[in-house]
Amino acid sequence: MFALFFIALLTVIGLASVATLADSGLRWWSAFGQLRRELKDGPATLPALRPAYRSHNPLPAARSGGLRASVTGVSRAA
Repeated sequence: MFALFFIALLTVIGLASVATLADSGLRWWSAFGQLRRELKDGPATLPALRPAYRSHNPLPAARSGGLRASVTGVSRAA
C-alpha cells in the first residue's frame, strides 16, 4: 500500500516538474521570438528614462550621493 502511495506521489511531483519546465520554456521561446521581431524591424531604441536631478545639498557630490532619480509619480502597484 505504501509503495502505491509513493509511486503516485512521485508521479504527481514529476508531472508538476514537467509542467513548470514547459511553462518556463514557452516563456523563453516567446521572449526570444519577440526579441527577434524587434531586431528585424530595425534598430532598437532605448525606453524613455526619467531624468536625474542633482540634490540641493551643499556637500560635494561624492558625499551627498550625487545624481538621484526623481521619485515623484512612482506607482508601486504590481
